[in-house]
Amino acid sequence: MKKLFFLLISFLSILRFANAQNALTFNAAVPNYVQVGSAMNAQLAGTNVITVEGWCFQTANVFLPTIIGNYQSGSMQFLLRVDNNKPAFWVENGTGFKNLNGATTVPLNTWVHIAGVWDGSAMRIYYNGVLDGTLGGITGAFPASGNPVRIGANLTTEAWTGKLDAVRVWKKAKTALEINNDMGSCLNGLEANLLALYNFEEGTGTTVADLTGHGYNGTFVSAPTWTTGHACSVVLPVRFESVSADKKNTGIQVSWKVGTELNIQQYEVERSADGRNFTAVAMIPAANSSWYTWLDAAPLKTVSYYRVKSVDVSGQQKYTTVVRVAAVNENAAVTVWPNPVTGNEMQVQFTNQLKGKYDIQLTDAAGRIVFAAALQHSGGNSRQTIALPSSINTGIYQMRVTDTYKTTVTQRVFINN
Repeated sequence: MKKLFFLLISFLSILRFANAQNALTFNAAVPNYVQVGSAMNAQLAGTNVITVEGWCFQTANVFLPTIIGNYQSGSMQFLLRVDNNKPAFWVENGTGFKNLNGATTVPLNTWVHIAGVWDGSAMRIYYNGVLDGTLGGITGAFPASGNPVRIGANLTTEAWTGKLDAVRVWKKAKTALEINNDMGSCLNGLEANLLALYNFEEGTGTTVADLTGHGYNGTFVSAPTWTTGHACSVVLPVRFESVSADKKNTGIQVSWKVGTELNIQQYEVERSADGRNFTAVAMIPAANSSWYTWLDAAPLKTVSYYRVKSVDVSGQQKYTTVVRVAAVNENAAVTVWPNPVTGNEMQVQFTNQLKGKYDIQLTDAAGRIVFAAALQHSGGNSRQTIALPSSINTGIYQMRVTDTYKTTVTQRVFINN
């Protein structure tokens, strides 16, 4: 078996990286808050599972400071706040208010995470991801409600003083493990069963967006102010390390190596005749493995292009780069494909090339070198990605490639930035 393609690309070297955050500051003396409205209440009415959570930074001990809830006029569905300096979670189950206080004193001037959970039979409250209180025997369901959901207050006499960030409402009862996994992560709103997400990343203006796309956006009342928030970490559900296509008997075996696999549901192999229009040809369930293969027993008769798509449990997708394999051996070449190059990444295709170092230079119309790089090629056929600097303008350039044996080839490349 002769290997036709092997592409090694490390997309990122770490699973998590810190992401600077904005937040909102509230003052109970005003009071100011975010008015979300009552539209999400219909999604909760008649159900009995919920998780409400947020990052909190109190700067003063005030009367019953509220994180988020829809308590008004003696009725509500849910409420997350601090009662007597303890984390507190309230629900209405159709027979009256049920409340649970945690055991931990919430400190001032410190970021802490508070979460309240109701699973239809018990209420739980978590402080920094640790179970802080449980109350059993809570059955029933949420009643209908027309009360507005508010962030930073419920009644104007029960408002927050300090910062709030990453406020979330879920239509599920999250486990302790899920709370710990998610509380420091930068969610994007596509997560399963996430009803509303407020990351406060706008940093300016008088509205905040619900990042789930459900439309439960908020409007400022009495001008809460923007500030620096709690840093979160971006979680990468998958990190592809390589993708390759090999001739195997009369078929082509597509293989891919995974450096990281977190909450991945499946992989889909897609094939194309032109490298642009792809069709799914196989689905492989994720198996918590680092190496996957699939045999295309009936490849296209001339040239086949392949790519692999990962799909995680929330529906997010990520692609490998494209690999190309011909039904017969091709002439040796080093080329840019696709050409024109769009954006700041250039794909360099090695076809039947010897192993070694390849020096790449891009020159402009005046003969000036605008970019240079060195690539290590393992021999045979592969495609490697080069990140181009943003200073390279749209235009026509000459690519000059010199191999270890001082053989030089050139190609005209059009870059469209």
